[in-house]
Amino acid sequence: MPPARRPVIAALDLGSSSVRCLLFQEDGTPLPGTEGRSPFSLAPDGTGSPQELVASVETAVNHCLEQLRASPFRDQIHVQALAWASFAMCWLGVDAQGTPVTPLLTYADTRSGQDAQALRQELAQEGRLASTYQRTGVPVHNAYAPAQLRHLRRTQPELLARVARWQTGAAHLLARWTGRPFAPVSTSEAGWTGLFDGLTGTWHTPWLERLAIPAETLPPLREFHQGLQGLAPDHAARWPELAQARLFLAVGDGVAASVGSGCTDPSRLALTIGTSAAARVVVPTSDPGAVPPLPPGLWRYPVDGSRWLVGGALTDGGSLYRWLGRVLQTPSEGELLAAAAALPPDSHGLTVLPFLRGERSPGWATHATMTLHGLTDETEPAHILRAGLEAVALRLRAVVERLSPFLAPQAPGMASGGALAALPLWRQILADVLGRAVHHVEGDVATARGAALLAVEALNGRRAALPPPSRTVHVPDPQAHRRYTQALARQEALYTRIVGPASTVERSWPAGWE
Repeated sequence: MPPARRPVIAALDLGSSSVRCLLFQEDGTPLPGTEGRSPFSLAPDGTGSPQELVASVETAVNHCLEQLRASPFRDQIHVQALAWASFAMCWLGVDAQGTPVTPLLTYADTRSGQDAQALRQELAQEGRLASTYQRTGVPVHNAYAPAQLRHLRRTQPELLARVARWQTGAAHLLARWTGRPFAPVSTSEAGWTGLFDGLTGTWHTPWLERLAIPAETLPPLREFHQGLQGLAPDHAARWPELAQARLFLAVGDGVAASVGSGCTDPSRLALTIGTSAAARVVVPTSDPGAVPPLPPGLWRYPVDGSRWLVGGALTDGGSLYRWLGRVLQTPSEGELLAAAAALPPDSHGLTVLPFLRGERSPGWATHATMTLHGLTDETEPAHILRAGLEAVALRLRAVVERLSPFLAPQAPGMASGGALAALPLWRQILADVLGRAVHHVEGDVATARGAALLAVEALNGRRAALPPPSRTVHVPDPQAHRRYTQALARQEALYTRIVGPASTVERSWPAGWE
């Protein structure tokens, strides 16, 4: 009798700059030589092509499974499940046959700022702005569906009229692969749309009424583990390894990256800098119906019925680093980084507001733009680069300070994301800015790993996420931390002068709200 084959999990990571597919063992260890990767990108206005997303994801899956077929252990394992994580928010409208009729609407939307402002004013006049924030877990901002749907209705009503069902990007793929026009959406992904009501666990009816969105056009909501089974015949023939696999629903990438970094409770802080940047903490609740109160400036998304992800995100992280590299046009990236690393902390005389594509957390100022203050004839490219890296870390500190009620004292930061993996300097700056140890999560697969571990957890009926490998620990320097505290005050003063006297969220917060 042949030995039983070991179960593995196929994990998809749908990112806004690339798509990856990997195979993981049940302990969260990736199987070597099985990664499939394909590029994907958003348009300058923050929208994406559904067709390009489908092509990128299917190319990554093809490559992963082709490598499995060529591997020496192909007959020793079987793919037990397909797990997903997707960049959020990622949302599109399809017709009755499931064919996309809108582009992908994403967190990077740059078109609906005035619609967000109009919705905020309406809710504020009605005295419902703060309560809407608490119920949905997100502010009214162009990064979320309410403002984007209002913009679509205002500018392209004929396009909106063609929508039979709204889907996330991952749900659209799942429907395609299982031979359905539509698929359900996890509460995790729904939370990222801004249309989810955390108190009821359903779509937020007041938003649907205000936006004139028929309830029947929204997908059914399920927990991520309540997925589907069975590929359509054409996809089963194409991917026989997945034909019998359990197909989980996608979770938001922030949820997966946190779990994949070993951050499953308040004892660890998840820090990610990829294209964007974020700081997050997983908050368990003893009562399945309880919802953590939300401090101004942050967001709250469900993991499942008993866990929430609380945090904040910056639209620009690694994207700012890439932009600086392009604009500074130095002959050697390595030499530029070495020169920036040789500079003492905050020694360049520069203050930066790192808002290339507007601000999300903590101020949510749609109109905010990139600002570089303090240039002189002595300013060098290395000064500007270091100031940019420090500026992103300072904005993350503003988020972490608001997260402190949910975090254990001196909880270490677990750092993941492609930009942090590539830049030890940025990890040390983060440690010094935050005044807490920062552990580098080895490899750059934390998001896919987290999706796989959540699937294993659901399959085995227990939570067993293990801390990922972390051999590099960046210890904060107290003197540097003090300098960065002064730098944060300087950044906040510049923010007040240029962006406004208080954040979008805090300006609308009623006195005495708790």
